[in-house]
Amino acid sequence: MKRKLMLFLTWLYVSIGLVTAQTASVTGVVTSAEDGEPVVGASVLVEGTSQGTITDIDGRFTIQQLPSTAKTLQISYIGMQSMKVAIKPGTMHISLQPDSELLDEVVITGYGVTKKAAFTGAATTISSSQIDTKNDANPIKSLEGAVPGLQMNISSGQPGAPANIFVRGRNSLNSGTQPLYVVDGVPYFADAVGIRSDEGQEVSPLASLNANDIESITVLKDATATSIYGARAANGVIVITTKKGKSGKPQINFTAKLGFETMPAFPKSYKLLDASKNIELATEALLNAYDDYGDGSTFGYYNEGYGLGLPYNLEGAKDFYDWYTGGWITNAEKYGYDTNWLKEVTRTGLMQEYGFDISAGGATENSPKYYLSLNYMSEDAIVIGKDLDRYTFRFNLEHAPTSFVKYGFNTNLAYIKTNMGAGGGYFSDPITMAYMMNPLTPVRDQNGDWNWDTSYAGYNPVAQRSKNGDKSTAKQYRGSLSPFVQLNFTKKLFWLTRASIDFLMVDEFGYWSFLQPQGKEMRGMGEDSYTTNLQLSITNTLNYINTFNDKHNVNFLIGQEGQKTHKKEAYLAASNYPVDYLNEVSNAAVPGSASTSKYDLVLASFFANAQYDYESKYYASASFRYDGSSRFGSNHRWAPFWSVGAKYRLSAEKFMEGTHGWLTNLTVRASYGTSGNQEVGNSWYASRNMFGFGHNYNNLPGSAHEQFGNPDLKWEQTDKFNVGLDIRLFDRIGIEVDYYNHQTRDMVFAVPISMTTGLTSYYKNIGQLSNQGFEAAITAQVIQSQDWQWDITLTGSYNKNKVVKLSTDNPIEGTIQTTEVGYPIYQYYMKEYAGVDPQTGEAMWYLNATGDETTKNYGSASKRYLGSPNPDFAGSLSTTLKWKGIDLAIQLNYSLGAKIYGSNLRYDEQVGGSFYQNFTQYVYDNRWQKPGDITDVPRLTTDGSYENSASSRFLMDGDYLKIRSLSLGYTLPQSLLGKSFIRNCRVFANAENVYTFCASNYRGFDPSGIGANGVQWWNYPLPMSVMFGVTLGF
Repeated sequence: MKRKLMLFLTWLYVSIGLVTAQTASVTGVVTSAEDGEPVVGASVLVEGTSQGTITDIDGRFTIQQLPSTAKTLQISYIGMQSMKVAIKPGTMHISLQPDSELLDEVVITGYGVTKKAAFTGAATTISSSQIDTKNDANPIKSLEGAVPGLQMNISSGQPGAPANIFVRGRNSLNSGTQPLYVVDGVPYFADAVGIRSDEGQEVSPLASLNANDIESITVLKDATATSIYGARAANGVIVITTKKGKSGKPQINFTAKLGFETMPAFPKSYKLLDASKNIELATEALLNAYDDYGDGSTFGYYNEGYGLGLPYNLEGAKDFYDWYTGGWITNAEKYGYDTNWLKEVTRTGLMQEYGFDISAGGATENSPKYYLSLNYMSEDAIVIGKDLDRYTFRFNLEHAPTSFVKYGFNTNLAYIKTNMGAGGGYFSDPITMAYMMNPLTPVRDQNGDWNWDTSYAGYNPVAQRSKNGDKSTAKQYRGSLSPFVQLNFTKKLFWLTRASIDFLMVDEFGYWSFLQPQGKEMRGMGEDSYTTNLQLSITNTLNYINTFNDKHNVNFLIGQEGQKTHKKEAYLAASNYPVDYLNEVSNAAVPGSASTSKYDLVLASFFANAQYDYESKYYASASFRYDGSSRFGSNHRWAPFWSVGAKYRLSAEKFMEGTHGWLTNLTVRASYGTSGNQEVGNSWYASRNMFGFGHNYNNLPGSAHEQFGNPDLKWEQTDKFNVGLDIRLFDRIGIEVDYYNHQTRDMVFAVPISMTTGLTSYYKNIGQLSNQGFEAAITAQVIQSQDWQWDITLTGSYNKNKVVKLSTDNPIEGTIQTTEVGYPIYQYYMKEYAGVDPQTGEAMWYLNATGDETTKNYGSASKRYLGSPNPDFAGSLSTTLKWKGIDLAIQLNYSLGAKIYGSNLRYDEQVGGSFYQNFTQYVYDNRWQKPGDITDVPRLTTDGSYENSASSRFLMDGDYLKIRSLSLGYTLPQSLLGKSFIRNCRVFANAENVYTFCASNYRGFDPSGIGANGVQWWNYPLPMSVMFGVTLGF
């Protein structure tokens, strides 16, 4: 693009050079090509001189007394492409294009902003254009696929649901694994909250952030970037920066979005059968079982025992099926029942969002600048009764009344109400029950009443989600205030104090209604829970920045930080309601459980950071932090964390001058250091002796010893090494490649102790874990012209996770997975399925740990190591294309090499043991039916035992290619808007989770919507959503 621009400017120069030579002054106006707005504060310089000016509030400029040699102006502004234009008489109109590369030239790191050129660490930044085009209420999900080395597991499509994030692998087994979140320079509480979180009913405090308020999100990965955060940075740091006010007249934006979300397209093999196919498979299973066991089979036992006298053929099996279920087939044929229960519990949900923001500041540097926004979002989820409403308010202010002082504050208020699902446990969730329901049974009977004669223990998921059905709501009230003051002692030395108050209250209410068996037995059960979290922090830093002899650049920072967190929980439950429509807990007659808890956590820190570079060619950095945490015992309350980094820009050497025509940048960087993890054990007091009250003996109150203390308990520590290479070719192609090696030591385990102590374990630092891998990002600016812009970005990452040391020499073994030295976390270890005997249709497993010998005895089969849920390689391909006012953005995510275990398939693909429920299309298409059939689904039977047991029969490939997002927009030209009060207008459509191409053996909703352990249940599907909108600027 630059070469074409230079040719164009050369032509301009030649054509009007004679005129410009006679110009005594020059005037003009600079505007943004993106929205036509004036660019305030752009630098306008006469090329070859020091003469210049900056644009005023209207984007205008005037330069008087031009020298006779003046022919070209240089115009530049941060975040836009610099231009050179030939001087001409009259008012010049100059339009600057946005420059995504320049926007990436700063990295927001620990306690400040660093130029990317001077940054020796590893970090990735995504801009607002990649964030606000997403539809999800949780803006952190915009990172999915966009950041190399970041693995995101979204196991629920619930609106605003949390996402598990692992930066360069999982760095702990039993302690905290999530990154530290920092919003506008202060830590931000982001842990998922929910009294029934183990049942998937939880909310994310990050959903309180409005995506339209976010300017950028930066993911800090290596020691140089994270060690300055010390005890909280072992799992990486995610820095969120919100928008600020800008100089100039007020700019007002209004955005309205309206759209829908629907069930995603998922494999045909996972769809449920209709009534006729259900009857076909159920009768086949009955007859097969009779052939095997005769009168001992379900069919034979009841037929002979009750004297039914039914023949043992298809007609007799159908009649038995009808008798066994109490007339389901008769009623279905009579009334035309053929219920698709999945459709009954899902819907096409309405999504809408309305936002207003205003950004303003005066015409001078001393004028106050502010950003204010209001936003409302509503999402009716694809599962009936699960929805979200959110209201947010933000006000950011900064003011520098003099050159000595600058002050301001950032504030955010949010209210979110989320309906999360049904009561009664995980198996009463509507999606779960839909796969248990028989299509022969209706939602309502012929009288219009709810039908309770169903195939799943008398449950009716549609009734359960009706007006008087179950309730499960969470209301989040969040408020944060972060004031700051900066004192500029000189232009090179300044002091910054930043404080913060972050308050979160979550009010949860659950109700097990009369419209489900468990609730009906108790005449309803209600529960109330309140969780409050108050986090106070203050940070003081002294920063010195200077340049000596135009060659030596230094940046020194020292600081102190204090943080206190207070958490309080209260829970109350009761049952036996007098009526089914007044479900406040106070209306219940029988008290249940009641509990309260209170926690306090204090963290004190001292830190320093130094950066140096020589001639923007040789760079060095170092950081040190000393943290003290109340979590730990007296012997290890304080701990140091540090980092060193270096960078060498080879392309700046004189011997590389011959490559400048094609090699714009070649840089090598490396770093090493330590970060800590203070979230150890299962509470904030893992190192202390704990005594619990509320116990009683013979009706006398008392306390009991509940936890052994360990004064030697200390932080888990991760040593991080990183080496990276940055290349830029032809000023269009950027390549970033990093290799990393993370070694976590002193992992905390609950170590067994003698039960004669009255307890079973205590916490001790003993384990080790390793993560090694590489990540890469390639960005190409394929076309850069006045009308066309086309960018492509390809990212990819590989991570090898390995357990190095456990608390004992024995592995921690489960039914399908093992945690074992030398293997990754969540290593699959189970009996390997050998398919079906072609002659008999019986299931087979491999007999030994190695070899091809098989057995039909499940108990005799040995376990084998069969891969892990960790992908071998994952990343994304994204592209943006702009032509005049039209813009198109597409993101494709991919993952290769992971394995997914379908624990739900042991039920969904049952081969007849629950013949009165339903089957999937996979069973219908692949079941063994006659000798010679080669397949993986055993012969159907009502009386089998081990065919549905845990084995690799349900282990699937997790490879996928997902159309993650698609955005199409059109910005109306200024010629159409004319002199109207509308500054700019853009109409657009955003789509998410458009389609997923998955492995042929995958049976489920979405391979990307699985938890970190790789175990698939009836996961709430990630919906496909489409939003249409318009943004108006005034």
